[in-house]
Amino acid sequence: MTISVLMSLYKAETAKNFDRALKSIWDWQSLKPTQIVLIEDGPLTEELYRIVEEWKSKLGNVLTICKNETNLGLTKSLNKGIRYVTCDLIARMDSDDMSDPLRFERQRRFLVEHPDIDIVGGAMYEFSGEVICHKDKYEIKPIKESIRRYPADEKIINKYICKASPLCHGTVMMRTSIFREKGVNYDERYRTSQDIALWFDALCAGCRISNIEDVVYCMEVEDCISRRSRKKAYNEFKIYLNGIKRLHGFSFRYIYPIVRFLFRLLPEKLIKIIYTSSIRTKFLQKN
Repeated sequence: MTISVLMSLYKAETAKNFDRALKSIWDWQSLKPTQIVLIEDGPLTEELYRIVEEWKSKLGNVLTICKNETNLGLTKSLNKGIRYVTCDLIARMDSDDMSDPLRFERQRRFLVEHPDIDIVGGAMYEFSGEVICHKDKYEIKPIKESIRRYPADEKIINKYICKASPLCHGTVMMRTSIFREKGVNYDERYRTSQDIALWFDALCAGCRISNIEDVVYCMEVEDCISRRSRKKAYNEFKIYLNGIKRLHGFSFRYIYPIVRFLFRLLPEKLIKIIYTSSIRTKFLQKN
């Protein structure tokens, strides 16, 4: 089975992080993708255009570039990019994160061995610190670090999704067939938290989701927290209420998105403390 990487790029990204992300899915991968679909979401900076041109020269036809004349947002950009995918599997990737060198090899093997699974994610390494890029690998010198794991069992995932995302969006590898044959798409009503809506839609469409135990992705935790906003929190709240209703009907599980929404309204400093503490982990693991 062949792999297409799906990535959207916006002008706010730094050239350094974008270049690092591309190295992590090509230079450092034990199993290289057949295709990389890059959506330029609106005009970019000169530095980003320079990096794009360098990689286009290096990769040739492996790199498929889709240009949005204006910024359409991640949701619409991903749907647009999926139309350009030519491979059996789609690996998501954010333009400022890093994939583990064995990510594609491990996730592809899992999907080959588990033909009943449609979407697979994996564990995520969250860190704050320095990243040193070498020719054949990257090295992280963390100030703080933790590994976030996600459930693998289908029954647990159906319960877990009411509390939080059962997958890290950037870690997932998906069968292209769920978009072409099962009618699943990113819901363009939502400009943010589109991944949560996709997981609910996929489960409601009969797709099966799992995660592998291996760390497949690296994300700077400070960036993750800073992306949150009250507007996004309200958008996320609506997605959870709608998704829980479709998946479980009217349920006591509504309490989880309510608590989650109230948590998002806390001051950012307090959110950082809770997010990086054991309180959050215990809450998510509790049945």
